[in-house]
Amino acid sequence: MGLRRVLSSFAAAGLVAGLTACGDSEPPARSASDKASGMTVSIAGDQVTLKRASSSASGTAGAAGQISCTDDYTKLVAAKAQPAPSQPWYAATLITWPDKAKTTTATLSHELTGDPDLCIAQSSDQQTSVVMYFDPAIKAKIEKQQTDTARQQQAAQADAALKGAAQAAVQGVSGGKFPETAALVQALTGQGLYVKTADTKAAATETGTIYVIGEDTTDKQLVLAIKGADGKVTTLTQKTTGDPKVSTDG
Repeated sequence: MGLRRVLSSFAAAGLVAGLTACGDSEPPARSASDKASGMTVSIAGDQVTLKRASSSASGTAGAAGQISCTDDYTKLVAAKAQPAPSQPWYAATLITWPDKAKTTTATLSHELTGDPDLCIAQSSDQQTSVVMYFDPAIKAKIEKQQTDTARQQQAAQADAALKGAAQAAVQGVSGGKFPETAALVQALTGQGLYVKTADTKAAATETGTIYVIGEDTTDKQLVLAIKGADGKVTTLTQKTTGDPKVSTDG
């Protein structure tokens, strides 16, 4: 299971955030934020606080939510199912989703032993899921792992990866036209694919990366290429309607 899918599946199951240890001395909480969602999480001991910015459109105030935190993201990534909150490296709790410019606090299943790596806040309707990182370096490592895993999976199943991308692209056709390349790449990335652009097919050099070929792609035709695990480059041509045409070099 790829890292992106692991994180998203945990988020869908209700993972959330954590922050520092708390005791009689009331140490200061540690916090992490996600600017896009306007959400901030703070942890002090076993107390976790979720805050929304005044401009945040994420979630519904007063609704149920869940929050989960870990101080060892490598174990979270490697987990095959949602961890039990009794694990020393993973803590979770239910929480009431805050209103804009408000905070809510809940008690985690236990205090994390180490400094938190990340937290995931999930609304009960699963419409809102936010990952908050306490260290940019951890976010960078996770994103690299996500990329590496996605490329490995795509390289191993080159034909299926291209056909999946083509199908997703056709769903985005409007007025008989494909979206602009930048919007197309963004949409395919949102489907969990690792996609880049390349001017020519010859530039499709990264194994496992799906490329949108610029010189051949128009608003009526999409051309994709991928270098598979066998070193061969597979090309797919997809019109706005109909089945794709696939060919493999060598």
